[in-house]
Amino acid sequence: MKGCMSAGPPAFAGLNRGVTPLASAGCCWGGSHRWEWRPLWIAGAAALIAVAPDSLRAGGPSKGLLPDIRTVVPQHLNVMNEHQREILRFSNGIANTGDGPWRMRPLFPVSGAGTQDAVQEILDASGNLVQEKVVSQYEFHEQHNHWHIGNIALFEVRAGSPTGPVVGGNSIKVTFCLIDWYKLDDNSKTPERTYFDCSGTYQGISVGWVDQYHQATEGQQLDITALPAGTYYLMSTANPDGTFLEKSTTNNTAWVSFQLSRPSNGNAKIEVTGHSSCDTPGMCGEQSPNR
Repeated sequence: MKGCMSAGPPAFAGLNRGVTPLASAGCCWGGSHRWEWRPLWIAGAAALIAVAPDSLRAGGPSKGLLPDIRTVVPQHLNVMNEHQREILRFSNGIANTGDGPWRMRPLFPVSGAGTQDAVQEILDASGNLVQEKVVSQYEFHEQHNHWHIGNIALFEVRAGSPTGPVVGGNSIKVTFCLIDWYKLDDNSKTPERTYFDCSGTYQGISVGWVDQYHQATEGQQLDITALPAGTYYLMSTANPDGTFLEKSTTNNTAWVSFQLSRPSNGNAKIEVTGHSSCDTPGMCGEQSPNR
C-alpha cells in the first residue's frame, strides 16, 4: 500500500507497523481513493479540537492512559576531533514508563503541500481513542533520510553542577524518529515492537520500551571546543517544552557528570564521574545497546 503523497520530501509510507491508522477503516491509502477521505479526516479532527478543547488536555475528564516520558542516563560518552573541532558524542535514550503508549500520527494538509502536524493520540484500556491533540510537527531529516518529530529532546552542557551555566552555546533542541528500539528492564507489556518504521504514519514508544539514538548518529553531539579543564554535566531532557501529553514532566531529565582534562598535547579527554539518580537498572542505562 502506498502512503499519502505530498510535495517536497519523500512521502509517508509503510502502513504495516502493527498499528491501525485512525482513518484506515473503509478507506484506501493508494490510487484514486487517496484524496477522497483526507479532507474529511482533517475536517473531523479540526472540528474535534475546535468544539472540545478541554477533552484534549492532559488531566481532563478522559480516562485515557497517558505515557510517562523519561530520559535514560546518557551512555557511550566520547570526544571526537572533527575538522579541528572537539565534539562530545553520546547515546541518548527516551523511555516510556507510563500507562499508555506515546503515540503520534501525521495530520496531512488538505493541499498536499507544507508541513505535517503531529497529533498525539491517547487511548483507553480497550484501545479506543479518547483524546487527540496537535503537539508538534513531522519534519523530514535530510541526514537520516526519514521523518522526525520536532522538539523531542534538549541537550545541554553545563559547568560545575546540573544547574550551572550552559557553556559554549551548548543548548540544542533535537528531533527524533520515535520507535520501540529496546525493552526497558525487559518488562515490556507487549512482547514485540509496535512502532518500528520511520517512514510510516504512526510513530511512538510503547510502555516499557526505549527509543535510543546511538552516539555515532548525526545530531548526537555537542561542541566542546576550547572548553577549559573542569567538571561538566551533560544534560538531556525529554519533552523540554511540555507540549506532549504525559503523566508527569518532573522526571524528564537525566545527566552525566564528567571531568574534562587537557594533557600536554592539549587535546580534550573526558572521564565520567557520576550520573543522576535512577530507579531501575534500565533507567540507569544498563540495558543500553552500543549500536
